[in-house]
Amino acid sequence: MHDIMHLLRIHASPERVFEAITTAEGLRQWWTRDAAIEPEVSAAGEFGFYGKRFVVKIIVEALEPATRARWKVANAAWPASDIEFTLRAEGGDTILVFAHRGFPRADEAFASATMRWGFYVLSLKRYLQTGKGSPNPDDGDLG
Repeated sequence: MHDIMHLLRIHASPERVFEAITTAEGLRQWWTRDAAIEPEVSAAGEFGFYGKRFVVKIIVEALEPATRARWKVANAAWPASDIEFTLRAEGGDTILVFAHRGFPRADEAFASATMRWGFYVLSLKRYLQTGKGSPNPDDGDLG
């Protein structure tokens, strides 16, 4: 199995980062404007991209305030199903470890997901540090 992982430092508190990755309003600022989710364990979430031509459905599996959020992909959007955000405070910053685990092959779908997640975690960082992310559909470069 193959895993996508990204590690980055964000100049924001773990509480702010956690809110941005666990609430619909937060996710709309950096990932996709078409986000519906409740920050509750066992809640279902749905994220649409490109006018819902691509839809990700998830179930929230774990929420540990300011430290961890884990989702299980609940549809065939990706062949990999475990998405996790782990946060730790370091000084006044947050270290984010992002993982999307379980891709069966390192193929074009894996390469595309790796690039897109890299773009979006940097969009998260920009949103938290400047107030402006690049969520879908504002991510024109990814077309």
